Order: sequence, then structure tokens, then C-alpha cells
Amino acid sequence: MGLRIAAFNHLLNQHPEVRADLALHAGRRIAVTLPPFDLAGVVTADGWLAACEGEPEARLRLKHGVALAQLAGREPALADIVLEGDTELATEVGRIVRRLQWDATEDLSRVVGDVAANRVQGFVRGLFGIKGEIGGRLLENWIEHLREEAPLLARKQDVAGFVAAVDELREAADRFDKRLALLEQGQQPG
Repeated sequence: MGLRIAAFNHLLNQHPEVRADLALHAGRRIAVTLPPFDLAGVVTADGWLAACEGEPEARLRLKHGVALAQLAGREPALADIVLEGDTELATEVGRIVRRLQWDATEDLSRVVGDVAANRVQGFVRGLFGIKGEIGGRLLENWIEHLREEAPLLARKQDVAGFVAAVDELREAADRFDKRLALLEQGQQPG
């Protein structure tokens, strides 16, 4: 959880105005969930998120449509956002989180310098399109989550094994029906 909070605080560091708005909720326990990621903590007086014990007062559950809408540059559907607990607080947290966007070029410039970071950004956008790159990685993570963490998608070998087991069960049931029919015929008066 510490790494997730550190990443969230890093995003907040890139947006001081957002952090100031979050600071208005100091002392409140919040959580934001976008499977497979779950982030929870308490808001500090400086607008950071810190680890804490206990249940969050408000939870913002985001469905994967929210991330896809962000990548497409459009508003997410209301059905993709579920507010739990203190809905007023969850709504405000949603407004705040919505304004966070990662400035990858800024982070890269600290490592390689401004000129090199801008060149890398231009190369990536020209080669893949930044939305396509991020979207591809997000889609891979999402599919992995649906297969491993919340098994909504099955692997081919799992489906094949299930189908084989059903066929075997069906054949065993047919054999049982035939044996039962033979036993019933043998017990009839006659």
C-alpha cells in the first residue's frame, strides 16, 4: 500500500492546486479503487495522503470505463463510478482525483534533462501515440486482472478442461440411465 500512496502523492506533487483542495479534507479517511488497484489513506493538513488504520469514510469505486474514458479524452459515464460511505466526501474526492494527470515528461526530465525528455516524449508520441501506448498497457493490465484477480475471463486451457469434464459427466450420466433402465426392466413382474 505504501508504494501506491507514494505514487498518488507524487501525482499530487505535480498539481499543487489539487493538493490544496484535498487539504480541505484533512483528517478524513478516503479510498479510491480501480481494480486491480486499491488506494486508501488519511488526508494530511498539507494535502498528502498518508497510510492509516481503519475503514475509509468514503470510497470511490471506479470501473474500467473511467480509465478508458480518460484515455479517450471524454467524460466517464456516471454508471462507471460508484460512491460508498459519505457520498458528499466521495463526490468531492472524485472531483479532485479527476484533475490529476501524470506528467511523465517532467519526471523524465529530472533524470535525463529537459531537452532529452522532450525528445523522448516526441519520439514516443510519434511512434505509438501516447494514448495508444498508455491504453495498450492499461488494457494488458486490465485483462490480466480479469483473468487472475477477478476471474471474469477464462483461459483457453481452462475452458477446454471444463468442457472435457462436462462431456465426461454427461457420458457417465448416460451410462447410469441405461443401467437404471435395465435394472427397472429386470424387476418388472412378468
